[in-house]
Amino acid sequence: MYPGDEEALSALKAVPGAPALLTYMQRHLTEEVSFLEHNQQMIRATAHCYSSLHQLVVQCAKILSCPVPDVYIQNNPVMNAETSGHRHTHLVLNSSLIESMTADEVSFVIGHELGHIKCGHSLYRQLGSILLDNWNNVVGQIPVPGLDLLRIPLVLAYWEWFRRAELSCDRAGLLCLQRIDPALTALGKLAGQIRGFEDQFDVESAISQTAAHQEVGKLARIISISNNLERTHPFIPDRLKQLQAYSRSTEYKDVLGGHYVRDPLGLHEGGHRITCIRCHKEVNAKLAYCPDCGQPLNHDLMTETAQGPGRVCSKCSSVLTVDEAFCPRCGTKQVTAPARSGFFFNRRK
Repeated sequence: MYPGDEEALSALKAVPGAPALLTYMQRHLTEEVSFLEHNQQMIRATAHCYSSLHQLVVQCAKILSCPVPDVYIQNNPVMNAETSGHRHTHLVLNSSLIESMTADEVSFVIGHELGHIKCGHSLYRQLGSILLDNWNNVVGQIPVPGLDLLRIPLVLAYWEWFRRAELSCDRAGLLCLQRIDPALTALGKLAGQIRGFEDQFDVESAISQTAAHQEVGKLARIISISNNLERTHPFIPDRLKQLQAYSRSTEYKDVLGGHYVRDPLGLHEGGHRITCIRCHKEVNAKLAYCPDCGQPLNHDLMTETAQGPGRVCSKCSSVLTVDEAFCPRCGTKQVTAPARSGFFFNRRK
């Protein structure tokens, strides 16, 4: 993670009760709305539909050791991709991006978007936006003189974190490729691609543009900074420079050598959770066993004896909680009645 990204996330997680409330709201409202709208308006990439794109996502998710999101393709002339959701995650790839990039470059973009899942950005971006949008209402209830003046530095800090989070995700994209050249050309195409002139793009020339601030006066610099305070992404020349520097760093070499801080339980990242049938703890779906009680989570045959009658997905047989209207694994709308007796299966793929 880029410096400052993890610290800002820790501060947002420390807001009392907010992460738990937002997780509940996303799971039971916003993620279901996104799922419905994506399926109505886009084409979902699966092992049978746009299989090569789906396989790229599976491959990148395996490298980053994070859950595979739902993947959607939309017809859009803007070269872009986006990730949404915290428990039920969605990755959207625009058609123009896929058509303009090589498979390696698309993998970099996919890795970048999976970085948001791995870092757990989605939930806390929403939390930060809510806090800022409702700042005046909150401050009005707290009788502390001058408290409203804190909004300006908080806004600046929030958008600065937003941009730093993007640099973390560029690193995730590089780790999916483990080759710097296609990562840099992918970023270059996002900034200014001209079809037929791809071989004329020069990375070093683009990086040199980061020195432009030295060629203008202080007033112009201040105005430019003010105009771009709420940008969600750093400028492409700066992203090129930062990513190239990271690729040459000992930190990057350490990661490739297997020396890095691990989150073996997947507590930090977004992605689908499974409810353990023995202790009822929600754990990351990528785990084979519940870390609290040792119950196998992906065992083909699990009885109801641990928690009484349970529910399973009518399509893929994944274990569901009693209040899930849609299967988090395959998205199938569920009947209201729970499973009755006998055995049920949890065939996670």
